Amino acid sequence: MRVFLVNPPLDAVLRNGHVSPVTAYLFYNSAPLGLLYIAANLLRHGEQVQVVDAAAEHLNVVSTVQRAQRYGPDIIGIGATTVIFQGAVELARALRLALPGVPLVLGGYHVTIFPEHAMKHACFDVGVRGEGEYTMVDLVEHYKGRKPIEAVDGVVIRHPDGGVRFTRPRKNPPDLDHLPFPARHLLPSNIYKPVPIDEHAMPKFAMITSRGCPHHCVFCQKAGSGFRSHSPGRIVDEMEHLVRDFGVKDIAFVDSLFCMSKKRVMGICDEIIRRRLPVSWTASSRVEVVDRELLHRMKEAGCWRTRFGIESGCDRVLDFISKGITKDMIRNAVTWADEAGLRPKAFFMIGHLVDDRDSILETIDFARSIPLHDVTVQINTLMPKTRQMAIWQEEGQKYGRVISTSTDETSFWEPTFVPWGLEPDDLIRLHRKFYREFYFRPATMARHLGAISSWRDVAKYYKAANLFAFLFFNRELFKGNSCSHQ
Repeated sequence: MRVFLVNPPLDAVLRNGHVSPVTAYLFYNSAPLGLLYIAANLLRHGEQVQVVDAAAEHLNVVSTVQRAQRYGPDIIGIGATTVIFQGAVELARALRLALPGVPLVLGGYHVTIFPEHAMKHACFDVGVRGEGEYTMVDLVEHYKGRKPIEAVDGVVIRHPDGGVRFTRPRKNPPDLDHLPFPARHLLPSNIYKPVPIDEHAMPKFAMITSRGCPHHCVFCQKAGSGFRSHSPGRIVDEMEHLVRDFGVKDIAFVDSLFCMSKKRVMGICDEIIRRRLPVSWTASSRVEVVDRELLHRMKEAGCWRTRFGIESGCDRVLDFISKGITKDMIRNAVTWADEAGLRPKAFFMIGHLVDDRDSILETIDFARSIPLHDVTVQINTLMPKTRQMAIWQEEGQKYGRVISTSTDETSFWEPTFVPWGLEPDDLIRLHRKFYREFYFRPATMARHLGAISSWRDVAKYYKAANLFAFLFFNRELFKGNSCSHQ
């Protein structure tokens, strides 16, 4: 059968034809690996597959539907997180009108955690809950007439009257090594652009080596979801595949939790070193997992940057959001990473339920006091099915007020929740202040000037000017984010 898999357009494209520099780099920097894993397993089972990343190609609904019509699919699969769900709905409605006889399957994190809400939309026939590689293969068998829908584990079915029913939950495959490599050849590689200051060598591709996260951060929808991993050998096999077949020179490991344990990461590094793999890479680390030995081994194996999820520089806030770390632990890990030459980057968030002006200013001062090379700072959004949302629903008036229930791609960059004692404009000003005070100082500038060794490096900072202008001052220097709608 002919299967059409699509990552839907962004809401901002649907509304006004362009996106901000922040949105552009967040949503256009790597391929949708979840869809590509599904595509690869379908290809393994003899099906024909086309994949379209409408977000990365700046496509709107009309142009995405035209792609589908030209392909002539027997089944359409749409992947969507909560953040891009509205775009998925608008696309599905248009596809239903243009291709009325073609089944529409919804997959992704939103239908997994909100099946009733997702499937109330009549444009979807079936929803896939959880990982979709084997479920989609079974759905193809169903639409071939070889398997009743009740025998397909892991789906939610919408009735014409608007109700839903569930089949038996599908067990996640315990051994991820049985999955084929993602079918990256089904997408053009030149549509993805890393954040300029994260460029190291090109081409740069993303990899996922594990699934789930056992930690319990209150703001995360994936908290407490367990952990499964590819073996070190399988991970390095895929790295070799990227180097050999795509000419990749740099890899971004985008796992929620790459540094699950020292033993896991040491095993991966040892295998890279043993094979003398000519590729650089980056990964996220937990501050309580790393030590000097591990960070130096990562550097020896080709890692040039490690990213830390820090979120706050106030111990009171860190304790409330269940990070399981302290400022002293953060300072040690960042210092060791800097000493190892790993150019540490940190993710921060302001506007936590228990944040106030003093704790945010303390966080800014803390970020400036440790040897970080770069930061990403977001504004806290109360995402559904998170522990902080449950806390808010139980005792919300204790902490502040929700000023917007939006969960589109502007979430985390515009205030939706505001703690008491602050106003929305305060959060915006503190967000800009964080970026300006971190980057506009001799220490940070010296670190970046020291990293410039070629005209290519100069060019990447020029490309970053639009992004930094938006983050520092909420304005664009160059209007270059229009969409082609092709």
